[in-house]
Parts: sequence; C-alpha cells; structure tokens
Amino acid sequence: MGTVWYLVAPLRAAGSRQLASGLLVGFPLLAVLSYLAVGRPDLPDAPLAARLAGPVENLPPDAVLARLEAELRARPNDAQGWRLLARLRQGVGDHAKAADAWQRLIALGEDDTQVDTEALTGLAVALIEQDGGVVSPAAFELLERVLAVAPENLQAGFWYAIALRQQGAKEEARTAFIALRAGLPDGLPLAAMLEREIEALNIEP
Repeated sequence: MGTVWYLVAPLRAAGSRQLASGLLVGFPLLAVLSYLAVGRPDLPDAPLAARLAGPVENLPPDAVLARLEAELRARPNDAQGWRLLARLRQGVGDHAKAADAWQRLIALGEDDTQVDTEALTGLAVALIEQDGGVVSPAAFELLERVLAVAPENLQAGFWYAIALRQQGAKEEARTAFIALRAGLPDGLPLAAMLEREIEALNIEP
C-alpha cells in the first residue's frame, strides 16, 4: 500500500482524486477478493466462498467491504483479515475506520517479537490523514517506532520528515528529505515530490 500511495500522491495533489482513488482501491481490493474466495487454509473451516452468497469478484468495493467486515465479526482474531480491511479502508479514504482496523491488527500482534511496521505506519498515516496532514505526537511516536527498526521505510521516513518541518526543525527536515531522495532513481513521482520539499526548505528564511 505504501508504494501505491507514493505513486498516486502527485495525482492527489494535482486534484486527480478519481484516478488516484481508483489506483489506491484496486491493489488492496484484489487481495481482498482472493481472501474471500480462497479463505484461510490454516483455519479449521470451509473456504469463505462456500459460506458467502454470490461471486465476490462481481461485487462493488462497498459490498466487498461489507463481506469482509462480516467475516471479521465471525473471525475477530484473523490478523490477515484486519490487515486487508485496514488497507482497503485506507484506500477508499475512510481513515477513521482504517485506524481502528490497524489498531486491532496491532493488538493481535502484541505478543509477536517482530515489529509490524506496516501496521504501525498505516496507523500513523490514518491519524495524519484524519488531522488534515498534521503529524500529531501520537503519529510521530508511531513513525519513530517504525524507523527504529526499519530506517529504510520510505512512507514512515517521508512523514517523519514532514513532522520535523511542521515542528520547525528545518535543518533536520532538509537532511531527512535529502536522504530519502538520494535513495530513489530519477523520474519517480516521489522523487519529484521530495525535490519540491527540499527546494521549499532551501528558500525558506
């Protein structure tokens, strides 16, 4: 989801929300359709398609979401389902419900030794989106947790740099943006976005 988000971010900024939303929804929706059709072979139950009426591949996204939510009511400890729901909710811009799904996923993995960087980043981004792009202290703490174990995480790194800029730490923000840009090839939408951030910081007093 993170990679797709970066690819469509310039479209969102330019106002092409319909195309951006289509890209954001399409990728997680394919995974959800596969999940609903195949089920969970590691769980003692029939494939989900046998228990759901109608072919899920013919349903609109809202109906797929409803079926996924119904499945999670029956299987509240299914981490894969919560992950897919969080991705899809985030993709359609329902950030409050995405945050709830990410939190449920994080709670299910509290005993895991490996940090779920996707869930922590997803929750941080959902909180940021709810706050209109402002990185709150709670979101900032989540980003710090991700970068402590995965400093190469582009999405977390991007929002961490944005947070530094919002906090008035311009030099630290510039350094963070430059480091992110150095790791990307030319021509990517994210590279152009980072260059604009760096340029803006360079001309600020």
